[in-house]
Amino acid sequence: MLYVTVGEMEPFDGDIDNVFYGNYEESWFEDEFVKRMVREVDSSEVVSAWCINSPVLGPITFERISGGVKVLIMLYCMPQMKQWASSCGENCMGLLFEIGEMKDIHVKFSHVPKRESIPEDAKAVFEDTGKAVSNRHEFMLELLEGLHMARQEG
Repeated sequence: MLYVTVGEMEPFDGDIDNVFYGNYEESWFEDEFVKRMVREVDSSEVVSAWCINSPVLGPITFERISGGVKVLIMLYCMPQMKQWASSCGENCMGLLFEIGEMKDIHVKFSHVPKRESIPEDAKAVFEDTGKAVSNRHEFMLELLEGLHMARQEG
């Protein structure tokens, strides 16, 4: 299940590069789902952690993949570690919810993604309120309300 907290950005929320570099394992890049995420988000093909073929950058290492795909990989490979979902672009949202169907993951949103990027059947539990949502409309309403409340408190 995808568990969501909502709030303003705090120090270190967007520091996915250091979080990833300090925790990754080369073996993660052998996993077919990880390869799929890199392909779908970054349009790149994983050969190994040390060789990812990017159509824009050429051959790169894991250090140069996007912040969004790093967040997704961390959620998939280390689901116990909460991640900042606002590091993810709209092209990550479908995979974020897909991982939430596979594992219990915890994310924080500090922004509102484009409505169309959220899957129609989006399922999540908002930890701040305990409310469970089961579709895009409910997700967006709860997210907007949570951000409004967080900004009033801040």
